[in-house]
Amino acid sequence: MPKAKTTLAYFPDTFRGMMATKDIEAGDPLVSVPENLLITASKVRKLVESRIAALSNGFSGSRDRRWPLTEHQSLAYWLYSESAKESESRWCSYIRSIPRSFDTIPLCVLAGNAPCNDIGTAGSESSRWLMAHMPHSMKLRVIEQHERLYRDWTATNAFLKEAGLDPLDRWSHYVWAWLAVNTRCIHLGQHAGAAKAESVSTKKHAAPPDDLVESIDRTDSMALAPVLDLLNHSAAADIATRFDPITRQFVIQTNCAFSKGQEAFIRYGPHDNRFMIIEYGFVLARNPYQVLELDHAVSLWTEAAKTRLRTARPSSLMMRPDDVDVMVSTLKQYRMWGDFTISLDDLEPSYRLHAALRLLLLAEQKGMTSKQAVLQWERWRRGEPSTSPGDADIEAAIQSWVCAICQNTAALSRQMLEDIQDCTGQSRSHDAGDHINGFLAHCLSTVWREINDISERCLARIMPDQRVMSCGP
Repeated sequence: MPKAKTTLAYFPDTFRGMMATKDIEAGDPLVSVPENLLITASKVRKLVESRIAALSNGFSGSRDRRWPLTEHQSLAYWLYSESAKESESRWCSYIRSIPRSFDTIPLCVLAGNAPCNDIGTAGSESSRWLMAHMPHSMKLRVIEQHERLYRDWTATNAFLKEAGLDPLDRWSHYVWAWLAVNTRCIHLGQHAGAAKAESVSTKKHAAPPDDLVESIDRTDSMALAPVLDLLNHSAAADIATRFDPITRQFVIQTNCAFSKGQEAFIRYGPHDNRFMIIEYGFVLARNPYQVLELDHAVSLWTEAAKTRLRTARPSSLMMRPDDVDVMVSTLKQYRMWGDFTISLDDLEPSYRLHAALRLLLLAEQKGMTSKQAVLQWERWRRGEPSTSPGDADIEAAIQSWVCAICQNTAALSRQMLEDIQDCTGQSRSHDAGDHINGFLAHCLSTVWREINDISERCLARIMPDQRVMSCGP
């Protein structure tokens, strides 16, 4: 096994990270972790089943019994219980390397001090402040994340009760373990636990008492791995990962070079900063994956359109409130509902947004029924020549809609930035609101600045010779 070319170091911008001790060429491995140090659900299952068997309480740990916990639930439970051993644990050095708090991740703030299936009942001042200052798409993501957290807590406790094992009784500690898995697990790829090649010794060493076995299983697709989580994320990094069935190691290979003394990076994926905050608790100062998310704006518009149609005189137009629902269903049928964005790259509505607006605005602008609008829209979608003289009007209506929405988001982002600045400026401890981590407030400011930047640039593209506030509804 070649010597590693990286070592733990501290950097001014990223703090803890991995530094190249030698020049690293493209194609070189950054880090390799042997199989016996990978913590997987199958290893946890075997460990727990051995504990249950030792209790002789009638619980069957046979292979015929389906293991009830997901991989995330299994790893979170292991970390929760193993960390309680403190220095007596074989894994204490690894566990000590995990941050003691994830208070820059919104879920950590919103989870509260006791288990609850409704994130809205947390009720603390910091929770209310955070929910009020997140973009709508982030709120939806963290609500879904909290539902998974509570579901995992409940499912794990139900299993432990049935098995006769000690239950989870510290909610905040489970939140910590759950977030540690969520932020640090790696994906092993398919069939990582396949049988060893004949060229490699198959001799097994017994696991220490009450500890994990050495081998991973074919069913394992994710793992906790010491050292790997010390590598920081960069959008510019280019890596490949694999579990090597010959050496029985998980390998991260770099596809770009690093000079001696330089920090070596990996890339978590092509994620925007809203995703980065929710999942990892940080942002990139220059994230190339910046988009304006407009799902909520389109949904609000459709509801407002139905309200307008309900109050209109029936004889004044052919379109009815139900027609809006039909058009939304049509977009869903074609899998074109949602993921409505404007990218910083071209400042143009995405194809999905353009297609949705073309259908919805076509019906309203022309006073069509949904059937008429869908037929004309489908001809446009197939690229057939248009026979309608009003195409220019529809394109103008789309631009007007985008202009009005960008005007609203620009105003909202300015207000949010002012509010966050007011909160952080009033607190000498650099904490916003009551107990909001100051870095989390900084991350939110970064997201709102990105939203403002895209909105303002898009407005400048649509109406280059006029002030932003001149856009019509």
